[in-house]
Amino acid sequence: MDDEKLKFHMRLRVYKEERNFGPGVSTLMMLVRESSSLSAACKEMNMSYSKAWKIIKNAEQDLGFELMEGTRGGESGGGTVLTERGEEFLKRYLEFQEETQKAAQEIFDRVFNGAE
Repeated sequence: MDDEKLKFHMRLRVYKEERNFGPGVSTLMMLVRESSSLSAACKEMNMSYSKAWKIIKNAEQDLGFELMEGTRGGESGGGTVLTERGEEFLKRYLEFQEETQKAAQEIFDRVFNGAE
């Protein structure tokens, strides 16, 4: 093979019926966790609020539980937070993603970059 090493890319999705929970939803959830705002997370991702709401609702419907919950404005203003179950699911997804990436990298290196 040539001098430049090959690379790979993987996208992991976790689901029951429809492939609704993956990198996009997890990134959105991490940004909501940081900002307590779905609107701010959407701006950060250059995503419309309606699209974000739709992908979250689709993932929730497939998984069978709520990932986030919001409060409307008022004296203290509104906000969005991850549900306890959403937080736990995100943690597990990120752990699964990290471990899968490490294992895949080892296999990839052995199969593609270790063979000359």
